[in-house]
Amino acid sequence: MRITFLTHFPGKGGSSSLLLQMSEFLQGLNHKIAMVVGDDCAETVLKGYTVVPRNAGEGWKGRMAAYVKAVLATRPDVVYSISGKDEYDVFRFLSCVRIRHVSSMEQHEFADIPYWIQQVDRFTDAFTANTPDVLARIRSLTAGSTRNQFAGWTVPYRVNPAFNTIRKTQLAAGSADADVVNVCFIARLDQFQKRAHWLPEIMERCQSAGRNFRWHIYGQGPIEPFIKARVEQRKLSDKVCFYGWTDAAALAVRLPLHDVFFLCSRWEGLSVAMVEAMLCGLACVVPADSGGTTYALHEGGGWLYQARSPAACAASLIAATSDPKVLIIKKQEAQAIAHNLFTGRVADEQLAAFAASLPKLRHNGNLLEIAPARRMHSVRAIVALKRLILGAGLRIFSHDYFSGRRP
Repeated sequence: MRITFLTHFPGKGGSSSLLLQMSEFLQGLNHKIAMVVGDDCAETVLKGYTVVPRNAGEGWKGRMAAYVKAVLATRPDVVYSISGKDEYDVFRFLSCVRIRHVSSMEQHEFADIPYWIQQVDRFTDAFTANTPDVLARIRSLTAGSTRNQFAGWTVPYRVNPAFNTIRKTQLAAGSADADVVNVCFIARLDQFQKRAHWLPEIMERCQSAGRNFRWHIYGQGPIEPFIKARVEQRKLSDKVCFYGWTDAAALAVRLPLHDVFFLCSRWEGLSVAMVEAMLCGLACVVPADSGGTTYALHEGGGWLYQARSPAACAASLIAATSDPKVLIIKKQEAQAIAHNLFTGRVADEQLAAFAASLPKLRHNGNLLEIAPARRMHSVRAIVALKRLILGAGLRIFSHDYFSGRRP
């Protein structure tokens, strides 16, 4: 079969990692693979892709026409959209089998994934997700669909083999200093999704509460200079290490030296970094989310909390690490859970089930012409109005706050 993958951009990130893994897996089964991306980027991790041009003045319909042309040029039997709004919107105008991967149930003033699914559901022939909880949510959202019966599969991230060699005997040791709790944050350093700008305040609150944390920050992003400046301003530099972007081999060496994997995100799918950290024996303190984190930790391995503010984040970290014996138990649970849910036989069986069903999929017959169609909405109308107001405020806040105009 000829399978064309769609994604919003070819740079570093979970969607690109999954696309690479799925394309390699399907190529190994002798399928022909092509890639079409919505926008290019300087630090690409994909190869051999086609970029859909953005033609000024032609609007959304021109964009959709260009996307359809780029996709049809690959002569696909199946189009598999990994991420992106345009990459989902274009499904309505394609006459081949259409599969959409859903990594998270992201909902905020700029995007509403459940709403996207409901708008394009009848033009979708199958769904995939990283975890069963997300797949179950998609099934419930599409229960009244006019298309054929629901088709969906769980397709896992393939964890780098470097993380499968960590030994359980390493877990009890943790930090060389028994009084220190080593906390790691692995994510893009941005203020909207990851809320990385909260980190300096979270660190300061933990310090003020008398907790001896060492912070290990892995990642890069637009507010990295801001975070470093605030850390220095709060006199926390001796307690924080910045490693920048770090590859899997290096992470597999460093992560077993830490105790806790921490996130304060607005939303997440199943964080690959979290799974890797769990395999290395780190307990997790992460926001409760239906995009995979809740599923991963529903039987232990860490703590879920509501990330409403830096104060709430700090309080959750302090409470989670208050008993060293409980922390060790959570670390041991995390490693066992990650092995049981995301590696080895379980992952192989999930991929095999998806691959076996792929040739049986058929276009459901629902198709639109571009000319009379209306674009898919990012959010509902009332939310769009709030977005205009909040978006303007966010731009002003970001410019003033992150440029250093505020103390």
